[in-house]
Amino acid sequence: MSEIVTFGSGSGSGAVAEATVRSAGLSNIFQRGANFGLAMKTPNKSPEVIDALQEVNQLAREYETLKIDVFNRAERASWVFLSNVYDYVLRINRSVRKRQIKSDLLEMVKMRDRISLTSASETEVLVVRYVFSDLTRQSRYNYVTAIQKALAMDVKQGELLPLLEQNRGVTYWLNSGSEGVDAKKVAVREQRKTQRTDSVSLMRRLFDLMASSQGLSSINATQVADWTPSARELANVKEMNKDSPKYQAGEFVFFVAKPGARPDEYTLIQGFSAARDFEDQLLLQIAARLGANNEQLQAVVSEFEASMQN
Repeated sequence: MSEIVTFGSGSGSGAVAEATVRSAGLSNIFQRGANFGLAMKTPNKSPEVIDALQEVNQLAREYETLKIDVFNRAERASWVFLSNVYDYVLRINRSVRKRQIKSDLLEMVKMRDRISLTSASETEVLVVRYVFSDLTRQSRYNYVTAIQKALAMDVKQGELLPLLEQNRGVTYWLNSGSEGVDAKKVAVREQRKTQRTDSVSLMRRLFDLMASSQGLSSINATQVADWTPSARELANVKEMNKDSPKYQAGEFVFFVAKPGARPDEYTLIQGFSAARDFEDQLLLQIAARLGANNEQLQAVVSEFEASMQN
């Protein structure tokens, strides 16, 4: 059947580029690069306009480089340093001479900064005050609060930096509760799991459509390895676990072949009838390389399913 398959890419009016695949069947969807958005054509412009646009693009690229080389690295360096300060606080709190160290540190702060701090001040307050003496009161307060939050969460030595990186710095971490972060992680994991499940399901539907298309030829092959669970294996599996994908037979047989001497000629080497969990992983890898998201693939599969019912 001759069909036209279209995948859209981009969003917004005037900003949508579409890649159209004309094929003699659904197999053209799998051609490398067939489903990527086409580059938008820009109208002819004067040399001055082109030069101005090129210059602003160059400035944008230079800013991205500057962010990496200066801003981002400097920000991360501050996280690394704060993590080291936190590790020092942990060391003092675990020391048998904690009281003496705090007392001496308190005197050092008083002598250098000419301020009076109470002897009941926590270790992190004294350390932050002494190390970050030139920072604003608000900045020091944020650092103290961050260390106290880490202490309350029982963050181990060397573990504060990954937390700050994950939460994009001290401010974001302080403004987001740990419960919210955990809930966000769970939501992201569930979303990815759903996307993977949908991708596998769409690939099954797509291959089922292709199997029912006209013009396909059958082959006889004896070299197919049966990798599905045997009756003996299933006999040792608890009834409640038999629905697991690793104990279910797959729907397809996968073949390995080598290109032959002539175009469109292949030498069939080996086939594999795999369990469903192995099959799911293969289908997921194929879906990831199509150059289209699930919504775009869903539209194509649904359209072909509808056309075959008519």
